[in-house]
Amino acid sequence: MPPNMTANPYAHSHEVMADGSVVFQCSRDLAVNPWLALAPHHPVVVQTQSYWTAVGGSIALQGMETTKWTALTWTDWELGDGVGGHAVRGVYRNATLEGEHAGQLGYSIELVNQRGAVIVTIRGKGVVFRNRNFEQWREGAKQKARKAGMPGGFAYADKAALALTNDERVLVAPFEPACGYVEALVDGTNGFPPGNPMIGGSGDHVNSTHLHELARQALFLIKRRTDIDTSGTMSLNRYVELGAPVRLHIEDQADNAITFEVAQMEKPCAQINLRW
Repeated sequence: MPPNMTANPYAHSHEVMADGSVVFQCSRDLAVNPWLALAPHHPVVVQTQSYWTAVGGSIALQGMETTKWTALTWTDWELGDGVGGHAVRGVYRNATLEGEHAGQLGYSIELVNQRGAVIVTIRGKGVVFRNRNFEQWREGAKQKARKAGMPGGFAYADKAALALTNDERVLVAPFEPACGYVEALVDGTNGFPPGNPMIGGSGDHVNSTHLHELARQALFLIKRRTDIDTSGTMSLNRYVELGAPVRLHIEDQADNAITFEVAQMEKPCAQINLRW
């Protein structure tokens, strides 16, 4: 069954404005949204906000079929104020995208903190699986992933090297510069509650929140720094499966940017560009 997208734990009190935008309020309830204990620009925060605010805004405009599975295919986010606390309100708009997606219909979201500063601006687009038996279609890919798993275990990086909190989980292996990639593994234990109390989702696959966090952890190991907050872009082309290793290949890097190609079972799945 698709996730219940009408039970929104984060964005509430939606109001459709005369210009077609949707304004809403943001929950600050840690008991319901434990990820709010993380910093406002943390990838888990940005991507979880992105999901629930896009869902809420689209439903308010009657643009989302809540009984169908959906998939994000592209998103970008631009960081703003990171020191004024978490978002208290926001605005969702349908938007015609620019750049490589020029002319395509997507959405934009602005999240604002208590002092009125924009914390992050998010854009994205996705697809709805209207006519496909999603669960049956996905089962074949999951079987292949199970066969590609690592029965001998996966060696994760040292948590201290990533400066993670007690409730965050290491998702990447130590970085070997000669390899040109960082390996990662997300499964049902470290990817979702109760094992990982910070990241939610359908439990069907590795989601955009995981991918952004994988890229952040890989970046920290590559740059040997843990003080970098990143704006960025993700293109999602193929589902990343739970329980099978992932490689974040370094496609390009500079002093203030890095691009990863995310591959699994030798197939490209996503591209992530981070900039700071």
